[in-house]
Amino acid sequence: MNKLLRVAVLFAAGLTALSLTAFCVGTADAKTWKPAIEVFLADGVTPAGATRLHPGDQVVVKGTGFDPRANTSGLPVPVPPGVPHGTFVTFGAFAPDWRPSQGAPESSRTTVRAQTKWVLSRDALDRVPDVPFDMRRTVRQQWVPLSRSGEFTARITLATPKTSPAGGRWGIYTFGAADAVNAAQELSVPLDYSTQPGPNTPQPAPKNLVWAYSPSFAQTVRGTTSGALSGSGGAGVDDAGAMLFALAENTVRNGRGELRYRGTVVASTKFHLLEIALADPIIRVDGTRAVLSMRTSTTDMNGDDVLRRVDVADLTLTRSQVERLSRGEDVTAIAAAFRSGITPVSLAALSLGQASPVTVRF
Repeated sequence: MNKLLRVAVLFAAGLTALSLTAFCVGTADAKTWKPAIEVFLADGVTPAGATRLHPGDQVVVKGTGFDPRANTSGLPVPVPPGVPHGTFVTFGAFAPDWRPSQGAPESSRTTVRAQTKWVLSRDALDRVPDVPFDMRRTVRQQWVPLSRSGEFTARITLATPKTSPAGGRWGIYTFGAADAVNAAQELSVPLDYSTQPGPNTPQPAPKNLVWAYSPSFAQTVRGTTSGALSGSGGAGVDDAGAMLFALAENTVRNGRGELRYRGTVVASTKFHLLEIALADPIIRVDGTRAVLSMRTSTTDMNGDDVLRRVDVADLTLTRSQVERLSRGEDVTAIAAAFRSGITPVSLAALSLGQASPVTVRF
């Protein structure tokens, strides 16, 4: 083969390689994303199908075809504009007309926020700011990784929302996160769900210590900040917003000793921009005077990540109440007054007014 022919052959091969490369890149760029989900029982293998499920049961949701680069518009927090906002995967009772792309209001989609998963690529998560507010932590608490190929696996514990819309249909639902609207990702799979207790349904928190903190505490968290109160580890929150803690130890004898409780209540604002934990109360009794301490968050945004014990309130008991405590009998309406020096700052701000009375049950 002469030199000219060899050059022509190499040139033609180069063009072919360039064409193939351009074709492959073009094909990748033009990939058609077709979101789809399947729902399995807790083993991640058996389809949920028509299996009767109850509160506390778990299901595994597997998704394919979710574009990691989609959903770049929506609320400016916690995910910044231009960064993919991801997809919510949740269980709930949704109205027949629930889709955000069709203008359905948020009230048509009732869920338990703590059980909602946030599907997002790692790259997008890393672009969520962590100063001055650690919004990355907010997302990470719910985060389910989305692969570059658009796949995810989410495990969801079923729980009954406090309210549900008329005609609500139980199931697993997906839709754009943080007000991103993407009709293609608005999917649902019905589940046969009963609100009646099942073998995995958590037991209600014992009402050994009942404290609303202040008359406005629950309303401020749930209403003013559009946030939530939730309990775990022996703690709970009743319908009125009072905190409940389980008794762990009682050493009160002859009007002196300690009542120790266990459990954690977390108060959070919308998007968890502020998140405060109140955990493991101790009441130190000394005659008609007592001090209520709790382990609280070290900052306004770190929840139960790091806690330290703080004296929160002074309690004043009547002689009759002291006698009942010494006999291990229930005592209601123990007068309380907040102490100074409560931390973190936002909890101190919620402690400026009147403290709610404390109830002790055995």
